[in-house]
Amino acid sequence: MKNITYSLGAANSLGVWVKTLFQSMVGMPRALFEHCRDKREGSVVLPRVTFFVTTRCTLNCDKCCAQIPDLRNRRDIPLDELMWDLEKLLASIDYIYAFILSGGEPFLHPDLYKIIQLCADSDKIGDISLQSNGTIVPGAKVLTALREAKVLVKISRYPAALQRGVEELKCVLKENGVRYTHVSSTFWDDTISNGQRQEGSARRRFSVCISQLCLTYLNGKFYRCSTAAFLTENERIPCHGNEYIDLRVADSAAFRAQWQEMMKKRALTACSYCLGQTYKTPKIPVAVQRVPRK
Repeated sequence: MKNITYSLGAANSLGVWVKTLFQSMVGMPRALFEHCRDKREGSVVLPRVTFFVTTRCTLNCDKCCAQIPDLRNRRDIPLDELMWDLEKLLASIDYIYAFILSGGEPFLHPDLYKIIQLCADSDKIGDISLQSNGTIVPGAKVLTALREAKVLVKISRYPAALQRGVEELKCVLKENGVRYTHVSSTFWDDTISNGQRQEGSARRRFSVCISQLCLTYLNGKFYRCSTAAFLTENERIPCHGNEYIDLRVADSAAFRAQWQEMMKKRALTACSYCLGQTYKTPKIPVAVQRVPRK
């Protein structure tokens, strides 16, 4: 790609931003440093997009960053919806550096192999990864698609009691020539307030948050931030149509116009309900399971 501008809008809080950047450098994808627009020629280049294919999961994690346990309606997004939305998205942009298939647990989706193939066939998508919690071994069709598409499977490293089959999964992936990594993490950031307003400046939190370009697809809508996506989906914050793009309504020209406006924002409604993701964010143990409701 040419003439890509680099700016994450945190110049007013440089000290906090630099500390946050170094704290998260190991896990931060290269694509996050690529800005989203070529201002001179009007290209729309996305550094990273997380594409949620399902909100079903095999775990019930407290403080889940996708707030899956709190969703009222957990489901696999139907294949025809996913394919339509992805085709609309790709028709509206010029390139995506990093494309992440996520959930819930994406291996639960019955048509996952078709989704992988569609992503791999696009010359507008660069790196493709799939985020798994390591509890499911995929079937033959998915393994073939993963191998042919050269997808990197990122397996979260959770307590052994939650991942009893993870070694089998790694063995099957290796035997089938699928690239994978077992991602180590000792904590999660505790950012979500579940609809309770937070004290302090939403604009300042936004300016230093490393998630301000966590571009997210969920149920036909394209958000700038995954927290905003799930707080809106859960009806825990007011829904503002100018903070997401409805892929099922906007054509390519409308998408680009709305994208330009969305990128000018210096805070989102969700920022008033989120602590933000910085080096100062409170830390919690990973994947603590909720006690099932009686």
